[in-house]
Amino acid sequence: MKSNWVKPFYKRQFELYSPSHKVSEYDMSLSAEIMEQVGKPFRTILELGAGNGRLARALASFDKEVTTIELVPEIVEFTKQSNDDKVNSLCGSFYTIELEETFEVILYMDGFGIGTDNDQIMLLERIYNWLSEDGIGLIDIYQPKYWQKVNGIKMSPNLGVLREYGYDVQTNRMIDTWWAENSNDKVVQSLACYTPEEVIALCQRANLKVLEIYPGGAMDYDKWVFQENTTIDECLSYRIKIRKT
Repeated sequence: MKSNWVKPFYKRQFELYSPSHKVSEYDMSLSAEIMEQVGKPFRTILELGAGNGRLARALASFDKEVTTIELVPEIVEFTKQSNDDKVNSLCGSFYTIELEETFEVILYMDGFGIGTDNDQIMLLERIYNWLSEDGIGLIDIYQPKYWQKVNGIKMSPNLGVLREYGYDVQTNRMIDTWWAENSNDKVVQSLACYTPEEVIALCQRANLKVLEIYPGGAMDYDKWVFQENTTIDECLSYRIKIRKT
């Protein structure tokens, strides 16, 4: 898996976002949503691409034992500073890291689509191996129709920070560019977008079954209002619920 942009992008994005240890209302709301979507009692969680660790800490507050995998050492060290004994923060690539235990729930809330279709299948196969026999996975997938529509949209996600969306119609990839205001030092991520039918087919190749699909929200850039409830064709991303076949 040769995506050289990954570590520099997430490190710089972390710096530009002015990271905080404080668990937000959104983190708590997302935790409750995750537990509802899993739909049964569980204790152990593996979170892939955990970022600043706030979601992991929010989940841990519900008496969950959370293991996180994050690629960027500086972000892992930041997460460890929270000193939450129910969160085990690991540094490494989830395409190569070795884990001996299995988990009742595996989460990938943002970032699926690094690399090629074969890379996605390899990751899904690893998720299969990390899931307990009756475990549940929840993965957010970028919806291509949305990203085609927002191609060229610019915004400011934080004071002094600029962001631009793009879309490569030849490869069906969203392009996400970040930079500091008054700087030409830009970092770019490129993630594959998949229709529900396409991601179901990828999961089948990894012996995973899609049980449910949950549409996410979408930003209305004409009104600059975020719409919480959208259809599967309108959403920014949708979440799949998977288990072993």
